[in-house]
Parts: sequence; structure tokens; C-alpha cells
Amino acid sequence: MARYGTLIAWAEQLGMKDALPLFRETLKEETATDEALSAWGQSDANKRALA
Repeated sequence: MARYGTLIAWAEQLGMKDALPLFRETLKEETATDEALSAWGQSDANKRALA
């Protein structure tokens, strides 16, 4: 996810306006996936995996 932040910054600095929406949307999707997986991992899924 950190790479998308860097890509967004570079695209802004280089004036790559066509790339910005794609990078921003991908970062948004990656963030949502990270949050979902973290929530799942904090549920009882980890406890069941260890059992």
C-alpha cells in the first residue's frame, strides 16, 4: 500500500493526471482489503487456526 502512496505523489509531481484516478482507486481497494483481513484475523479465525 505504501507504494501506491508514492506512485500518487510521483504522478502528481509529474503531471500524470490520467494515472492518478487509477492509483487512488487501487489504494482505496487495497486499504479496504487490508481492513477486512485485519478484522477477520482479529476475530476467532486465528483461535480456530491454532486449535
